[in-house]
Amino acid sequence: MIAKVLRGWRPGGLLAYLFGPGRFEEHRDPRVVASWDGAPWLHQPDKLASVVLDGEVLEPGEFDFDLRQLITTMQELAPLAGLPVHNPRAITADWAEHLRSGAPLPADAPPWVRYYKYDPKAKAVVLRPGWVWHCPVRLHPDDPILSDDQWQHIAQRLMQATGIHQAGCRWVAVRHADDHIHLVATLVSERTSGRFHPYRDYPKLRAACQQLERELGLVGTAGADRTAVPAPTRGEQGKAARSGRAGTAREDLHRSVAQCAAISRDGAQFLTELQREGLDPRTVLDSAGQVRGYTVALPGDRTATGERVRYSGSTLGSDLSWSKLMARWASTPPLAPIPRNEHGRVPPSERHAAIRHAAAVVERATRVLRDADADGAEGIAHATGEVLAALSRGREGHTPGPLTEIAGCYDRAARTPHRVLPVDIGLVARDLRHAARWLGAVGVLSGRGEEKLATITLVLALAGLVAEIAAWQQLRGRVHQAAAARSAARALPTVVGADAGQRRPATRPVQSPASALQRPVMPRRDVLHRDEFRPRPRDRG
Repeated sequence: MIAKVLRGWRPGGLLAYLFGPGRFEEHRDPRVVASWDGAPWLHQPDKLASVVLDGEVLEPGEFDFDLRQLITTMQELAPLAGLPVHNPRAITADWAEHLRSGAPLPADAPPWVRYYKYDPKAKAVVLRPGWVWHCPVRLHPDDPILSDDQWQHIAQRLMQATGIHQAGCRWVAVRHADDHIHLVATLVSERTSGRFHPYRDYPKLRAACQQLERELGLVGTAGADRTAVPAPTRGEQGKAARSGRAGTAREDLHRSVAQCAAISRDGAQFLTELQREGLDPRTVLDSAGQVRGYTVALPGDRTATGERVRYSGSTLGSDLSWSKLMARWASTPPLAPIPRNEHGRVPPSERHAAIRHAAAVVERATRVLRDADADGAEGIAHATGEVLAALSRGREGHTPGPLTEIAGCYDRAARTPHRVLPVDIGLVARDLRHAARWLGAVGVLSGRGEEKLATITLVLALAGLVAEIAAWQQLRGRVHQAAAARSAARALPTVVGADAGQRRPATRPVQSPASALQRPVMPRRDVLHRDEFRPRPRDRG
Protein backbone atom coordinates (compact mmCIF):
# COMPACT_ATOMS: atom_id res chain seq x y z
CA MET A 1 0.00 0.00 0.00
CA ILE A 2 1.49 3.30 -1.13
CA ALA A 3 0.41 6.78 -0.02
CA LYS A 4 1.70 9.95 -1.68
CA VAL A 5 1.06 13.46 -0.33
CA LEU A 6 0.31 16.40 -2.64
CA ARG A 7 -0.61 20.00 -1.76
CA GLY A 8 -2.74 22.53 -3.61
CA TRP A 9 -5.07 25.53 -3.30
CA ARG A 10 -8.29 24.61 -5.14
CA PRO A 11 -10.59 22.08 -3.45
CA GLY A 12 -13.19 22.64 -6.15
CA GLY A 13 -10.83 21.72 -8.96
CA LEU A 14 -9.59 18.61 -7.15
CA LEU A 15 -13.10 17.35 -6.36
CA ALA A 16 -14.24 17.97 -9.93
CA TYR A 17 -11.38 15.78 -11.14
CA LEU A 18 -12.06 12.99 -8.63
CA PHE A 19 -15.76 12.82 -9.54
CA GLY A 20 -15.08 13.22 -13.25
CA PRO A 21 -14.14 10.64 -15.90
CA GLY A 22 -10.38 11.04 -15.37
CA ARG A 23 -7.74 12.02 -17.86
CA PHE A 24 -8.04 8.75 -19.76
CA GLU A 25 -11.65 7.78 -18.92
CA GLU A 26 -10.32 5.53 -16.17
CA HIS A 27 -12.68 6.55 -13.36
CA ARG A 28 -15.68 4.39 -12.50
CA ASP A 29 -18.58 4.99 -10.04
CA PRO A 30 -17.06 7.88 -7.98
CA ARG A 31 -18.30 7.88 -4.39
CA VAL A 32 -17.42 9.13 -0.91
CA VAL A 33 -16.47 6.15 1.28
CA ALA A 34 -15.22 7.95 4.43
CA SER A 35 -15.37 11.37 6.05
CA TRP A 36 -14.27 13.29 9.12
CA ASP A 37 -17.69 13.00 10.78
CA GLY A 38 -18.14 9.26 10.18
CA ALA A 39 -21.12 9.86 7.89
CA PRO A 40 -19.78 9.64 4.31
CA TRP A 41 -23.30 9.15 2.87
CA LEU A 42 -24.15 12.71 3.90
CA HIS A 43 -21.42 14.07 1.64
CA GLN A 44 -22.06 11.96 -1.45
CA PRO A 45 -23.00 14.44 -4.22
CA ASP A 46 -26.40 14.03 -5.87
CA LYS A 47 -26.72 13.54 -9.59
CA LEU A 48 -27.79 16.53 -11.66
CA ALA A 49 -31.44 16.80 -12.58
CA SER A 50 -32.77 15.47 -15.87
CA VAL A 51 -32.86 17.92 -18.75
CA VAL A 52 -35.55 18.15 -21.44
CA LEU A 53 -34.07 19.03 -24.82
CA ASP A 54 -36.25 19.20 -27.94
CA GLY A 55 -38.89 17.12 -26.21
CA GLU A 56 -36.39 14.43 -25.21
CA VAL A 57 -35.54 13.74 -21.56
CA LEU A 58 -31.77 13.52 -21.03
CA GLU A 59 -30.84 11.60 -17.90
CA PRO A 60 -27.59 12.47 -16.02
CA GLY A 61 -24.56 10.40 -16.93
CA GLU A 62 -22.13 8.54 -14.70
CA PHE A 63 -20.13 11.67 -13.88
CA ASP A 64 -22.90 14.30 -13.86
CA PHE A 65 -22.74 15.24 -10.17
CA ASP A 66 -23.86 18.40 -8.42
CA LEU A 67 -20.67 19.16 -6.49
CA ARG A 68 -21.67 22.56 -5.13
CA GLN A 69 -22.64 21.37 -1.66
CA LEU A 70 -19.53 19.23 -1.17
CA ILE A 71 -17.21 21.97 -2.41
CA THR A 72 -18.90 24.54 -0.16
CA THR A 73 -18.55 22.23 2.84
CA MET A 74 -14.87 21.52 2.23
CA GLN A 75 -13.82 25.13 1.69
CA GLU A 76 -16.20 26.78 4.20
CA LEU A 77 -13.51 27.38 6.84
CA ALA A 78 -10.85 28.72 4.49
CA PRO A 79 -12.04 32.37 4.49
CA LEU A 80 -12.08 32.35 8.29
CA ALA A 81 -8.35 31.58 8.20
CA GLY A 82 -7.72 34.16 5.48
CA LEU A 83 -6.99 31.55 2.84
CA PRO A 84 -7.96 31.75 -0.85
CA VAL A 85 -10.10 29.05 -2.44
CA HIS A 86 -8.41 29.49 -5.82
CA ASN A 87 -4.78 29.61 -6.89
CA PRO A 88 -3.25 32.95 -5.84
CA ARG A 89 -2.75 35.36 -8.72
CA ALA A 90 0.48 35.07 -10.69
CA ILE A 91 3.46 36.82 -9.11
CA THR A 92 4.50 40.03 -10.80
CA ALA A 93 8.07 40.78 -11.82
CA ASP A 94 8.49 43.53 -9.20
CA TRP A 95 7.35 41.37 -6.29
CA ALA A 96 9.32 38.39 -7.59
CA GLU A 97 12.46 40.51 -7.50
CA HIS A 98 11.62 41.66 -3.98
CA LEU A 99 11.25 38.06 -2.78
CA ARG A 100 14.45 37.09 -4.56
CA SER A 101 16.34 39.80 -2.71
CA GLY A 102 15.38 38.34 0.68
CA ALA A 103 14.14 41.65 2.05
CA PRO A 104 11.10 41.52 4.40
CA LEU A 105 7.76 42.33 2.84
CA PRO A 106 6.44 45.82 3.54
CA ALA A 107 3.23 46.28 5.50
CA ASP A 108 1.32 47.39 2.40
CA ALA A 109 2.26 44.27 0.37
CA PRO A 110 -0.78 42.54 -1.22
CA PRO A 111 -1.90 39.49 0.78
CA TRP A 112 -1.37 37.11 -2.15
CA VAL A 113 2.35 37.89 -2.26
CA ARG A 114 2.80 36.05 1.05
CA TYR A 115 1.82 32.79 -0.65
CA TYR A 116 5.03 32.89 -2.67
CA LYS A 117 8.63 32.30 -1.66
CA TYR A 118 12.06 32.22 -3.23
CA ASP A 119 13.46 28.70 -3.70
CA PRO A 120 17.29 28.88 -3.74
CA LYS A 121 17.60 25.39 -5.22
CA ALA A 122 15.31 26.14 -8.15
CA LYS A 123 16.58 29.74 -8.21
CA ALA A 124 13.03 30.89 -8.80
CA VAL A 125 10.04 32.31 -6.96
CA VAL A 126 7.54 29.49 -6.37
CA LEU A 127 4.10 29.06 -4.84
CA ARG A 128 4.12 27.80 -1.26
CA PRO A 129 2.42 24.46 -0.48
CA GLY A 130 -1.34 25.02 -0.39
CA TRP A 131 -3.87 24.30 2.34
CA VAL A 132 -5.62 21.54 0.33
CA TRP A 133 -4.07 18.21 1.36
CA HIS A 134 -4.40 15.41 -1.20
CA CYS A 135 -3.21 11.83 -0.67
CA PRO A 136 -3.81 8.98 -3.18
CA VAL A 137 -3.61 5.55 -1.47
CA ARG A 138 -2.99 2.64 -3.86
CA LEU A 139 -2.78 -1.15 -3.43
CA HIS A 140 -0.46 -3.63 -5.11
CA PRO A 141 -1.92 -5.43 -8.18
CA ASP A 142 -1.70 -8.74 -6.30
CA ASP A 143 -3.87 -7.44 -3.45
CA PRO A 144 -7.58 -8.40 -3.32
CA ILE A 145 -10.31 -5.90 -4.10
CA LEU A 146 -11.38 -4.29 -0.83
CA SER A 147 -14.92 -3.30 0.09
CA ASP A 148 -16.01 0.27 0.77
CA ASP A 149 -16.19 -0.54 4.48
CA GLN A 150 -12.57 -1.72 4.44
CA TRP A 151 -11.49 1.43 2.64
CA GLN A 152 -13.39 3.49 5.22
CA HIS A 153 -11.36 1.78 7.96
CA ILE A 154 -8.11 2.42 6.09
CA ALA A 155 -8.95 6.10 5.50
CA GLN A 156 -9.84 6.64 9.16
CA ARG A 157 -6.56 5.05 10.32
CA LEU A 158 -4.42 7.06 7.91
CA MET A 159 -6.03 10.40 8.75
CA GLN A 160 -5.60 9.71 12.45
CA ALA A 161 -1.95 8.80 11.87
CA THR A 162 -1.26 12.21 10.33
CA GLY A 163 -3.04 14.08 13.13
CA ILE A 164 -5.32 15.83 10.62
CA HIS A 165 -8.42 14.12 12.01
CA GLN A 166 -7.61 14.98 15.63
CA ALA A 167 -6.96 18.62 14.67
CA GLY A 168 -10.59 19.01 13.61
CA CYS A 169 -9.93 19.41 9.88
CA ARG A 170 -12.56 18.37 7.37
CA TRP A 171 -11.66 15.48 5.10
CA VAL A 172 -13.28 12.93 2.79
CA ALA A 173 -12.13 9.78 1.00
CA VAL A 174 -13.24 9.39 -2.63
CA ARG A 175 -13.17 6.03 -4.38
CA HIS A 176 -13.46 5.79 -8.16
CA ALA A 177 -11.50 2.58 -8.85
CA ASP A 178 -11.02 -0.89 -7.37
CA ASP A 179 -7.42 -0.46 -6.24
CA HIS A 180 -7.17 3.00 -4.70
CA ILE A 181 -8.85 5.93 -2.94
CA HIS A 182 -8.08 9.65 -2.70
CA LEU A 183 -7.95 11.39 0.67
CA VAL A 184 -8.83 15.09 0.48
CA ALA A 185 -8.46 17.36 3.53
CA THR A 186 -8.65 21.10 4.10
CA LEU A 187 -5.98 22.06 6.62
CA VAL A 188 -8.12 24.44 8.66
CA SER A 189 -9.26 23.43 12.14
CA GLU A 190 -12.97 23.60 12.91
CA ARG A 191 -12.18 24.28 16.57
CA THR A 192 -9.75 27.18 16.14
CA SER A 193 -10.55 28.37 12.60
CA GLY A 194 -6.79 28.47 12.11
CA ARG A 195 -4.56 26.74 9.62
CA PHE A 196 -3.18 23.34 10.66
CA HIS A 197 0.29 22.18 9.61
CA PRO A 198 0.70 18.37 9.81
CA TYR A 199 4.11 17.38 11.15
CA ARG A 200 6.01 14.62 9.32
CA ASP A 201 2.85 13.39 7.65
CA TYR A 202 4.62 11.28 5.03
CA PRO A 203 6.69 9.12 7.46
CA LYS A 204 3.61 8.65 9.63
CA LEU A 205 1.58 7.54 6.60
CA ARG A 206 4.32 5.09 5.59
CA ALA A 207 4.34 3.50 9.05
CA ALA A 208 0.53 3.32 9.14
CA CYS A 209 0.41 1.73 5.67
CA GLN A 210 2.85 -0.98 6.75
CA GLN A 211 0.80 -1.69 9.87
CA LEU A 212 -2.39 -1.97 7.79
CA GLU A 213 -0.64 -4.32 5.36
CA ARG A 214 0.14 -6.70 8.19
CA GLU A 215 -3.35 -6.48 9.68
CA LEU A 216 -5.21 -6.96 6.38
CA GLY A 217 -2.82 -9.49 4.82
CA LEU A 218 -1.83 -7.20 1.94
CA VAL A 219 1.40 -7.33 -0.05
CA GLY A 220 4.05 -5.71 2.11
CA THR A 221 6.16 -2.73 1.18
CA ALA A 222 9.34 -1.33 2.69
CA GLY A 223 9.94 2.02 4.27
CA ALA A 224 11.42 4.89 2.32
CA ASP A 225 15.24 4.89 2.30
CA ARG A 226 15.74 8.34 0.69
CA THR A 227 17.89 7.03 -2.16
CA ALA A 228 15.42 6.77 -5.05
CA VAL A 229 16.22 8.64 -8.26
CA PRO A 230 13.77 11.53 -8.77
CA ALA A 231 11.05 10.32 -11.12
CA PRO A 232 10.34 12.21 -14.36
CA THR A 233 7.47 14.66 -14.09
CA ARG A 234 4.30 14.37 -16.14
CA GLY A 235 5.48 17.34 -18.23
CA GLU A 236 8.84 15.68 -18.94
CA GLN A 237 7.10 12.47 -19.98
CA GLY A 238 4.76 14.33 -22.30
CA LYS A 239 7.63 16.27 -23.83
CA ALA A 240 9.54 13.05 -24.52
CA ALA A 241 6.47 11.50 -26.16
CA ARG A 242 5.98 14.56 -28.38
CA SER A 243 9.65 14.51 -29.33
CA GLY A 244 9.60 10.81 -30.18
CA ARG A 245 12.26 9.95 -27.57
CA ALA A 246 12.20 6.59 -25.83
CA GLY A 247 13.11 8.16 -22.48
CA THR A 248 12.81 11.55 -20.85
CA ALA A 249 15.65 14.08 -20.78
CA ARG A 250 16.07 13.46 -17.05
CA GLU A 251 16.52 9.69 -17.58
CA ASP A 252 18.94 10.13 -20.50
CA LEU A 253 21.02 12.63 -18.54
CA HIS A 254 21.11 10.39 -15.47
CA ARG A 255 22.47 7.51 -17.53
CA SER A 256 25.13 9.61 -19.31
CA VAL A 257 26.27 11.44 -16.15
CA ALA A 258 26.50 8.17 -14.19
CA GLN A 259 28.66 6.63 -16.92
CA CYS A 260 30.95 9.68 -17.05
CA ALA A 261 31.31 9.62 -13.26
CA ALA A 262 32.21 5.91 -13.29
CA ILE A 263 35.15 6.35 -15.68
CA SER A 264 36.50 9.65 -14.28
CA ARG A 265 39.33 10.03 -11.79
CA ASP A 266 38.61 13.64 -10.73
CA GLY A 267 36.40 16.63 -11.38
CA ALA A 268 38.39 17.95 -14.32
CA GLN A 269 38.15 14.67 -16.24
CA PHE A 270 34.47 14.39 -15.32
CA LEU A 271 33.68 17.79 -16.84
CA THR A 272 35.71 16.87 -19.91
CA GLU A 273 33.75 13.65 -20.38
CA LEU A 274 30.47 15.52 -20.01
CA GLN A 275 31.63 17.98 -22.66
CA ARG A 276 32.47 15.12 -25.03
CA GLU A 277 28.95 13.81 -24.54
CA GLY A 278 27.58 17.17 -25.63
CA LEU A 279 25.94 17.85 -22.27
CA ASP A 280 27.27 21.43 -21.98
CA PRO A 281 28.44 21.18 -18.33
CA ARG A 282 28.53 24.36 -16.27
CA THR A 283 29.98 24.61 -12.80
CA VAL A 284 28.33 26.43 -9.88
CA LEU A 285 30.77 28.33 -7.65
CA ASP A 286 30.46 29.38 -4.03
CA SER A 287 31.42 32.77 -2.61
CA ALA A 288 35.06 31.67 -2.35
CA GLY A 289 35.21 30.67 -6.01
CA GLN A 290 35.22 26.93 -5.30
CA VAL A 291 33.09 24.51 -7.30
CA ARG A 292 30.05 23.43 -5.27
CA GLY A 293 27.91 21.98 -8.04
CA TYR A 294 27.30 21.59 -11.75
CA THR A 295 24.49 21.53 -14.28
CA VAL A 296 24.06 19.69 -17.58
CA ALA A 297 21.64 19.91 -20.49
CA LEU A 298 20.60 17.38 -23.11
CA PRO A 299 21.19 18.47 -26.73
CA GLY A 300 17.93 19.57 -28.33
CA ASP A 301 16.03 19.83 -25.03
CA ARG A 302 14.90 23.46 -24.93
CA THR A 303 12.20 25.57 -23.34
CA ALA A 304 9.47 27.37 -25.25
CA THR A 305 11.77 30.42 -25.40
CA GLY A 306 14.63 28.41 -26.89
CA GLU A 307 16.79 28.11 -23.77
CA ARG A 308 18.42 24.79 -22.88
CA VAL A 309 16.75 22.90 -20.03
CA ARG A 310 19.39 22.37 -17.39
CA TYR A 311 19.53 19.86 -14.52
CA SER A 312 21.85 19.88 -11.53
CA GLY A 313 23.61 16.67 -10.55
CA SER A 314 21.67 16.34 -7.29
CA THR A 315 18.34 16.48 -9.16
CA LEU A 316 19.45 13.61 -11.41
CA GLY A 317 20.48 11.31 -8.55
CA SER A 318 21.36 11.56 -4.89
CA ASP A 319 24.80 10.05 -5.57
CA LEU A 320 25.56 12.39 -8.49
CA SER A 321 25.92 15.63 -6.53
CA TRP A 322 29.34 17.27 -6.72
CA SER A 323 30.19 16.53 -3.07
CA LYS A 324 29.25 12.84 -3.44
CA LEU A 325 31.28 12.53 -6.64
CA MET A 326 34.33 14.13 -5.03
CA ALA A 327 34.13 11.58 -2.20
CA ARG A 328 33.99 8.73 -4.75
CA TRP A 329 36.97 9.96 -6.76
CA ALA A 330 39.04 10.52 -3.61
CA SER A 331 38.64 6.83 -2.71
CA THR A 332 39.79 5.51 -6.10
CA PRO A 333 43.42 4.36 -6.50
CA PRO A 334 45.37 6.24 -9.20
CA LEU A 335 45.42 4.71 -12.66
CA ALA A 336 48.72 4.04 -14.43
CA PRO A 337 49.19 5.71 -17.85
CA ILE A 338 47.56 3.75 -20.68
CA PRO A 339 49.99 2.78 -23.45
CA ARG A 340 48.99 3.87 -26.96
CA ASN A 341 50.36 3.21 -30.43
CA GLU A 342 51.70 5.79 -32.84
CA HIS A 343 48.13 6.69 -33.89
CA GLY A 344 47.09 7.38 -30.29
CA ARG A 345 44.95 4.25 -30.07
CA VAL A 346 44.90 1.75 -27.23
CA PRO A 347 46.28 -1.62 -28.41
CA PRO A 348 44.01 -4.70 -28.18
CA SER A 349 46.32 -6.26 -25.61
CA GLU A 350 45.66 -3.35 -23.21
CA ARG A 351 41.89 -3.61 -23.64
CA HIS A 352 42.10 -7.37 -23.08
CA ALA A 353 44.19 -6.82 -19.93
CA ALA A 354 41.66 -4.28 -18.56
CA ILE A 355 38.78 -6.70 -19.06
CA ARG A 356 40.63 -9.68 -17.55
CA HIS A 357 41.67 -7.56 -14.57
CA ALA A 358 38.06 -6.43 -14.02
CA ALA A 359 36.82 -10.03 -14.15
CA ALA A 360 39.42 -11.12 -11.59
CA VAL A 361 38.47 -8.29 -9.21
CA VAL A 362 34.76 -9.07 -9.62
CA GLU A 363 35.35 -12.76 -8.79
CA ARG A 364 37.35 -11.76 -5.71
CA ALA A 365 34.54 -9.45 -4.59
CA THR A 366 32.09 -12.35 -4.97
CA ARG A 367 34.20 -14.53 -2.69
CA VAL A 368 34.41 -11.75 -0.11
CA LEU A 369 30.63 -11.27 -0.11
CA ARG A 370 30.03 -14.95 0.60
CA ASP A 371 31.26 -14.25 4.11
CA ALA A 372 28.13 -13.34 6.08
CA ASP A 373 30.08 -10.70 8.02
CA ALA A 374 31.95 -9.32 5.01
CA ASP A 375 33.59 -5.96 5.59
CA GLY A 376 33.01 -3.34 2.92
CA ALA A 377 29.92 -5.04 1.46
CA GLU A 378 28.13 -1.71 1.01
CA GLY A 379 31.14 -0.34 -0.83
CA ILE A 380 31.24 -3.42 -3.07
CA ALA A 381 27.57 -2.93 -3.94
CA HIS A 382 28.16 0.67 -4.97
CA ALA A 383 31.39 0.03 -6.87
CA THR A 384 29.75 -2.83 -8.80
CA GLY A 385 27.39 -0.28 -10.28
CA GLU A 386 30.40 1.69 -11.52
CA VAL A 387 31.85 -1.40 -13.22
CA LEU A 388 28.51 -2.03 -14.93
CA ALA A 389 28.32 1.61 -16.06
CA ALA A 390 31.88 1.58 -17.44
CA LEU A 391 31.33 -1.73 -19.24
CA SER A 392 28.05 -0.61 -20.81
CA ARG A 393 29.63 2.62 -22.02
CA GLY A 394 32.60 0.79 -23.54
CA ARG A 395 30.47 -1.85 -25.28
CA GLU A 396 27.41 0.19 -26.33
CA GLY A 397 28.61 3.80 -26.47
CA HIS A 398 25.97 6.44 -27.17
CA THR A 399 23.32 3.89 -28.21
CA PRO A 400 21.79 2.32 -25.09
CA GLY A 401 21.55 -1.46 -25.27
CA PRO A 402 20.96 -4.39 -22.92
CA LEU A 403 23.99 -3.67 -20.73
CA THR A 404 22.95 -0.04 -20.32
CA GLU A 405 19.46 -1.12 -19.29
CA ILE A 406 20.87 -3.61 -16.79
CA ALA A 407 23.16 -0.95 -15.31
CA GLY A 408 20.13 1.31 -14.89
CA CYS A 409 18.14 -1.52 -13.34
CA TYR A 410 20.93 -2.25 -10.86
CA ASP A 411 21.38 1.42 -9.96
CA ARG A 412 19.09 1.30 -6.92
CA ALA A 413 21.02 -1.65 -5.47
CA ALA A 414 24.20 0.44 -5.44
CA ARG A 415 23.01 3.02 -2.92
CA THR A 416 23.25 2.69 0.85
CA PRO A 417 19.90 3.41 2.57
CA HIS A 418 19.62 6.91 4.04
CA ARG A 419 23.29 7.70 3.31
CA VAL A 420 23.53 6.94 -0.44
CA LEU A 421 27.30 6.33 -0.20
CA PRO A 422 28.86 3.97 2.35
CA VAL A 423 31.00 5.47 5.09
CA ASP A 424 33.97 3.19 4.37
CA ILE A 425 33.98 1.41 1.03
CA GLY A 426 36.82 -1.03 1.84
CA LEU A 427 39.78 -2.31 -0.17
CA VAL A 428 37.84 -4.56 -2.53
CA ALA A 429 35.48 -1.74 -3.51
CA ARG A 430 38.48 0.48 -4.23
CA ASP A 431 39.82 -2.19 -6.56
CA LEU A 432 36.42 -2.38 -8.29
CA ARG A 433 36.44 1.37 -8.81
CA HIS A 434 39.98 1.16 -10.16
CA ALA A 435 38.84 -1.55 -12.58
CA ALA A 436 35.96 0.66 -13.73
CA ARG A 437 38.36 3.56 -14.39
CA TRP A 438 40.66 1.24 -16.36
CA LEU A 439 37.75 0.03 -18.50
CA GLY A 440 36.78 3.62 -19.17
CA ALA A 441 40.34 4.66 -20.01
CA VAL A 442 40.83 2.02 -22.74
CA GLY A 443 37.80 3.38 -24.59
CA VAL A 444 35.67 1.34 -26.98
CA LEU A 445 35.56 -2.40 -26.31
CA SER A 446 35.32 -4.04 -29.73
CA GLY A 447 34.12 -7.47 -28.60
CA ARG A 448 36.18 -9.40 -31.13
CA GLY A 449 38.45 -12.41 -30.68
CA GLU A 450 39.96 -12.91 -27.24
CA GLU A 451 38.46 -9.60 -26.14
CA LYS A 452 34.99 -10.98 -26.80
CA LEU A 453 35.65 -14.10 -24.72
CA ALA A 454 37.09 -11.97 -21.91
CA THR A 455 34.01 -9.75 -22.00
CA ILE A 456 31.74 -12.79 -21.71
CA THR A 457 33.74 -13.97 -18.71
CA LEU A 458 33.40 -10.51 -17.11
CA VAL A 459 29.63 -10.39 -17.69
CA LEU A 460 29.17 -13.86 -16.17
CA ALA A 461 31.32 -12.90 -13.22
CA LEU A 462 29.20 -9.78 -12.73
CA ALA A 463 26.06 -11.93 -12.81
CA GLY A 464 27.45 -13.98 -9.93
CA LEU A 465 28.50 -10.90 -7.96
CA VAL A 466 25.17 -9.13 -8.44
CA ALA A 467 23.28 -12.26 -7.34
CA GLU A 468 25.44 -12.36 -4.22
CA ILE A 469 24.71 -8.68 -3.58
CA ALA A 470 20.97 -9.39 -3.91
CA ALA A 471 21.23 -12.12 -1.27
CA TRP A 472 23.28 -9.88 1.03
CA GLN A 473 20.79 -7.02 0.72
CA GLN A 474 17.81 -9.34 1.23
CA LEU A 475 19.19 -10.77 4.45
CA ARG A 476 19.41 -7.23 5.81
CA GLY A 477 15.85 -6.35 4.86
CA ARG A 478 16.83 -3.84 2.18
CA VAL A 479 13.90 -4.51 -0.07
CA HIS A 480 14.53 -1.85 -2.71
CA GLN A 481 18.16 -2.78 -3.20
CA ALA A 482 17.58 -6.55 -3.20
CA ALA A 483 14.81 -6.32 -5.82
CA ALA A 484 16.96 -4.19 -8.13
CA ALA A 485 19.95 -6.53 -7.82
CA ARG A 486 17.83 -9.63 -8.46
CA SER A 487 16.44 -8.14 -11.65
CA ALA A 488 19.94 -7.27 -12.89
CA ALA A 489 21.34 -10.69 -11.98
CA ARG A 490 18.61 -12.44 -13.98
CA ALA A 491 19.20 -10.24 -17.03
CA LEU A 492 23.01 -10.41 -17.27
CA PRO A 493 23.24 -14.04 -18.54
CA THR A 494 20.81 -13.20 -21.36
CA VAL A 495 23.29 -10.60 -22.61
CA VAL A 496 25.94 -13.32 -22.81
CA GLY A 497 23.64 -15.56 -24.83
CA ALA A 498 22.84 -12.80 -27.28
CA ASP A 499 26.46 -11.69 -27.57
CA ALA A 500 28.09 -15.11 -27.77
CA GLY A 501 25.86 -16.54 -30.49
CA GLN A 502 26.90 -20.10 -31.22
CA ARG A 503 30.37 -19.69 -29.75
CA ARG A 504 31.05 -20.76 -26.21
CA PRO A 505 33.58 -19.12 -23.92
CA ALA A 506 36.71 -21.10 -23.21
CA THR A 507 36.24 -20.66 -19.48
CA ARG A 508 33.55 -22.36 -17.46
CA PRO A 509 30.54 -20.04 -17.01
CA VAL A 510 30.19 -18.58 -13.55
CA GLN A 511 27.06 -19.95 -11.91
CA SER A 512 24.91 -18.09 -9.45
CA PRO A 513 26.64 -18.29 -6.06
CA ALA A 514 25.57 -21.27 -4.04
CA SER A 515 25.26 -19.09 -1.00
CA ALA A 516 22.83 -16.82 -2.84
CA LEU A 517 20.63 -19.82 -3.61
CA GLN A 518 20.95 -21.63 -0.30
CA ARG A 519 20.62 -18.76 2.12
CA PRO A 520 17.15 -18.71 3.67
CA VAL A 521 15.21 -15.65 2.59
CA MET A 522 13.75 -13.78 5.52
CA PRO A 523 10.16 -14.95 6.10
CA ARG A 524 8.60 -11.58 5.37
CA ARG A 525 6.06 -10.46 2.83
CA ASP A 526 7.52 -7.00 2.38
CA VAL A 527 10.00 -8.05 -0.28
CA LEU A 528 8.67 -6.07 -3.18
CA HIS A 529 10.14 -2.87 -4.58
CA ARG A 530 7.82 -0.11 -3.40
CA ASP A 531 8.27 1.89 -6.63
CA GLU A 532 7.61 -1.10 -8.90
CA PHE A 533 3.96 -2.00 -8.52
CA ARG A 534 4.07 -4.49 -11.36
CA PRO A 535 3.27 -8.20 -11.11
CA ARG A 536 6.41 -10.32 -10.98
CA PRO A 537 7.30 -13.85 -9.90
CA ARG A 538 7.78 -14.02 -6.18
CA ASP A 539 11.14 -14.99 -4.79
CA ARG A 540 10.66 -18.29 -2.99
CA GLY A 541 14.21 -18.33 -1.69
